[in-house]
Amino acid sequence: MVHKKIHNLITGITIFYCFMIFNSTSVFAQTVFKIGVVDTQRVVDEYKKAREVDGILRTAVERLREELKGMDDELRQMQEKFDKQRLFLDNEQKEMQMRNEIRLKQEEIRNRAEKGQEAIDEKRKELGEPIIREIEELIKKIGKEEGFSIILEKGLVTLYVEPKYDLTDRVLKILNDKYDKEHPEQKTETSNEGKGETKGEPKKK
Repeated sequence: MVHKKIHNLITGITIFYCFMIFNSTSVFAQTVFKIGVVDTQRVVDEYKKAREVDGILRTAVERLREELKGMDDELRQMQEKFDKQRLFLDNEQKEMQMRNEIRLKQEEIRNRAEKGQEAIDEKRKELGEPIIREIEELIKKIGKEEGFSIILEKGLVTLYVEPKYDLTDRVLKILNDKYDKEHPEQKTETSNEGKGETKGEPKKK
């Protein structure tokens, strides 16, 4: 399964969860130590752009799976045909030809699976890395503009945090508001689904 969370989709990318933001003077010399936390797992899960990427990758995986299934069906038919005819084949050359065709089909399936997975991995990296960078840059921006001394990953380094120090909702709102402005048609479709409207059905009075 290629997708469980988009964190798992972005293979080979190291995500740094702690974003250390310091002023020009030493942190230890500051009179106020301002700390915040962000649940980056939740941000990625609920960011609309990440969900869009997830859908693209799921579609690519399903297409590859269907293609491989079709090729596997062809291989099975070839094998069944050979098994039925092998007892009656009196031509050794014909038998070797059929065996070779089966072997070539097996290699074709294996090569297609490898190349297909490589293409999906490249697409995952291409679409996923910008999202991770966008989230990182937004957290850094909030930290710098609002004078945070440090912003930590909530899920990994904290057992409890007072809600006022949790920036997760703010980060999500900024990201999704930006996405809605860039994709107004998506927002409209979501609103209609929420109202339970169905195309072709008259509105209830």
